[in-house]
Amino acid sequence: MNLEKKYYHFQKGYQKAVDTVTGTSDRVPVYAQICELLPREMKISAKEIFHDAKSLNIGTFDICDKYGIDIHTVELDTYNIEAEAIGQKLRFHDDIMPDIDRAHPLIQDESDIKKIVTPDFDTAGRCSLVIDLYNIFEELTGVNASIAFCSPFSLAANIRGIETLIMDMCLNPKFAHELMTRVTEELLIPWLEYLKNKFPHTPAFIGNDALASLPIVNIKIMDEFIAPYVEKLREAIGSTVCVPNWTGERYAKNPEEVMDIRLRVNPVFVEGQDPDVEALGPEFYKAYAEKHDLPLLLGVGAAFLRAGTPEEVFNRVKHYVKVGGKNGRLWFYLCNIAPGTPMENIKAAVYAVRKYGNNEN
Repeated sequence: MNLEKKYYHFQKGYQKAVDTVTGTSDRVPVYAQICELLPREMKISAKEIFHDAKSLNIGTFDICDKYGIDIHTVELDTYNIEAEAIGQKLRFHDDIMPDIDRAHPLIQDESDIKKIVTPDFDTAGRCSLVIDLYNIFEELTGVNASIAFCSPFSLAANIRGIETLIMDMCLNPKFAHELMTRVTEELLIPWLEYLKNKFPHTPAFIGNDALASLPIVNIKIMDEFIAPYVEKLREAIGSTVCVPNWTGERYAKNPEEVMDIRLRVNPVFVEGQDPDVEALGPEFYKAYAEKHDLPLLLGVGAAFLRAGTPEEVFNRVKHYVKVGGKNGRLWFYLCNIAPGTPMENIKAAVYAVRKYGNNEN
């Protein structure tokens, strides 16, 4: 693995992302999450990749160069790191990303809550690999890394089981709050403080929390059990903490009510991704972003990217970019590109953004 090769040209993409906040970028930058593509593209087993910070960085950079992606999310299997650090078993595979061993949750009964203690992050699980990952990223790009973590609800769901956790919240709310408090105060706050000490110039701590979405949860649970614990993280660590990836507002009678709760945990920008954007229209998200004077991130869905034709992908992305990019405050996102996605579809999406996202026209 040749680490002498630098990837400083990615600085241009990250600068476009910064300029988008004020509407001064020359064009819409393209983000992508490509972790699922790595085994296929690199011809290396997923188990090896997610134990090797060098391979993960280099592979991600090279794939982004191949498809013309400006900005990528370099991360490990983010939903697993903190859980693994306190003893949750994982399952590693050759072809797909690691996952929680869902047959053996760490918190099987209430007494197991004592297992949630602050670990030694220097030695626990793959925490040191996270440090290596971001150090290599910064070395190769000259860019301060935004750091990913697993948010309180998804972390609690992974060590308790999502169905069991929701039942706790409905039938045993005292224990559910105790579990959420423990996850937040004993694990996540110390972990983010540790990371902040290692990377004091990070522009953002980005929480991953896909399970905290409709219809998995409802608005009451979001309001009472999920948002408050992200707010605790923001109070402890600072305003650089955000959780942008809740979805499912299309299921709500009043989608704006969901967006208002989302704004509590991510007051930095507005995000919408398929199939919500497909259902509600990019106009809904653009109007909400303008109402709150925030930049907008729109994402085309992984399932559509994989199943659509290049023409269908091009036309949808064109529509999203033309609506969302009117004032130059749009980022475009290719959501968690799935294995088996045709190369032509990825290229069609990027081409559409480049063609219709030129803010200088």
